[in-house]
Amino acid sequence: MENRNAVIIKTSIIGIATNVLLAIFKAIVGLLANSIAVVLDAINNLSDAMSSIITIVGTKLAGKSPDKKHPLGYGRVEYLSATLISFIVLYAGIASLRESIKAIISPTKPDYSTLTLVIIIVGVVTKIILGRYVKSVGVRFYYFCFNTCCGSDLFTLPYLPRSLSWCCYLNNYYQECY
Repeated sequence: MENRNAVIIKTSIIGIATNVLLAIFKAIVGLLANSIAVVLDAINNLSDAMSSIITIVGTKLAGKSPDKKHPLGYGRVEYLSATLISFIVLYAGIASLRESIKAIISPTKPDYSTLTLVIIIVGVVTKIILGRYVKSVGVRFYYFCFNTCCGSDLFTLPYLPRSLSWCCYLNNYYQECY
């Protein structure tokens, strides 16, 4: 049988690497396209990477052997890690809301090219694959952090076509108005 902590740490490292790469690509694309939504998605990827770092630290601490001060061990650290991750996600959501409101008040015209849309779609597919992998590890090893924090991007996936159609509509609106 695989070592639970080693697999969780390996999975977290894969998550960190994937999310950092996605964040870099999305930040570049978002800045070039002048799209606050894509830049905020890059920030979301960075918060996911930070969550994976917390997962690694939590796993290392939870794996410590019982001692006099903690005779039942450190297993509860996993729950504290999950709580900390939820606060990071909450903060990222509030920051995204604040930036979105600023963008609504002072809009700028986004410039979505075919390349931009292809990169966004590749990012979504990558997050789906990563989310399924992380979720499967969480289920297999009963790891609370992986069961609660992965795959949240999948909730927004059904709205992607609607968002893209809105972008096209607004793009046409801006071209007519300006």
